[in-house]
Amino acid sequence: MKKKGAILAAVAVVILAAVIVCDFLFNKTVSDTFLAMNTTVSAELTGLKSEDALTQVKEKILYLDEKLLSRTNENSEIYSVNSGKTEVSNELASLLNVMKQLEKNSGGAFCIGVAQLTDLWGIGTEYARVPDEAEIKAAIKNCYDWQIDGNTVYLPEGVKLDLGAVGKGEACDHANSTVSFKNCKESVVAVGGSVLLHSTVPKALFKVGIRDPLGEANEYCAVLEIGEACVSTSGNYERFFEDESGKRYHHIFDPSTGYPADSGLMSVTVVTQSGTISDALSTACFVLGIEKSLPLLERYNAEAVFITEDKQIITTYGELENETVTVTNDIYTLGEAK
Repeated sequence: MKKKGAILAAVAVVILAAVIVCDFLFNKTVSDTFLAMNTTVSAELTGLKSEDALTQVKEKILYLDEKLLSRTNENSEIYSVNSGKTEVSNELASLLNVMKQLEKNSGGAFCIGVAQLTDLWGIGTEYARVPDEAEIKAAIKNCYDWQIDGNTVYLPEGVKLDLGAVGKGEACDHANSTVSFKNCKESVVAVGGSVLLHSTVPKALFKVGIRDPLGEANEYCAVLEIGEACVSTSGNYERFFEDESGKRYHHIFDPSTGYPADSGLMSVTVVTQSGTISDALSTACFVLGIEKSLPLLERYNAEAVFITEDKQIITTYGELENETVTVTNDIYTLGEAK
C-alpha cells in the first residue's frame, strides 16, 4: 500500500509540474519595440506561440512599410505606381478598392490622391510653408480622378497616391491576422496612432488612453474602456508648423479645399474591428466634423470620441455595457453625440 501510495503521489507531482509548465507556456508574454512607418511600433503578445507570432508581426509590418505602402521607398509598390507603373498586386489592388469606396462614402473627405498636396505644404519637413492659392488649386485639381479597375491603376497627370492615412491601421490588420492564426491569448500592437487590441478571453476589456491634444505626448485627457477592436486617432498636434504671424497649420488636409481641415476639432479617435477602416475614418471624421461624421461612422459600424477646440469630449458611445469613456483631465467636459 505504501509503494502504491508513493507511486500515486509521484504521478500527482508530475501532473502538477506539467500543468504549471503548460500554464507558463500559454501565458508566456513577449514584447518588442522597433521603428517602421516613420513611427515607433510596440508589440506585446501572450500565448504558446507568442515568440513566433512576434517575429512574424515585425516582418509583416516592415514588409508593408518597405515593399508596399511607402511612397518614398524605391522598392515599394506605391512608389512604382506613382512613377508610372499601372499593374499592381492583388494585395495592393484590394486595398486601393477599399480606399476608393471610402472616398465615395465620405463624400471626398477622405482621399489618397493628395500626395502632391502633402508635398506642396511640406508639413513635418524643414520646407514647410503656406503655398499660394494657384499652387493649391493645381495640386487638388484631379485628386479624386484616380481609378482602380481590377489590377490596373489609372492616375491623372500630376496625381500621386499617398497611403499614409491608412498605413498604420493596415499594419494593425496584418498583425491581427498573425496573432489570431497563432492563437495568441492576448495581444496589444501599437503602430503610432493606431492600436490593435486582441484577446481570446470572452468579454475581455482593455483601457486605452486618449492623448490630451493640449498636453505632452505622454499625457491623456480620457480613458476608453473597450473590448477587442482596433483604435486609431488623428489629431492636429501630430505635425504642424506656424507662420510668421503665429498661425498654426496642421497636416490633416481637406481635399476639397487643399487647406488644413477646419472642423472645430483637435482630435478624433475611432474604434472599429478593422485597423485600416479605423485609421481612414479618423482622418475623414476630422475633416467632416462631428455632425457630418455620424452617418459615416454608422455605415462602418464604428464608434468615435471627438475632442473639440472648446475642450469638449464628445462620444458616440451611449449606454453600452462595460464600454465607457472616462475624462481624466478636468479642463474637459464629456458629452454625447446626438
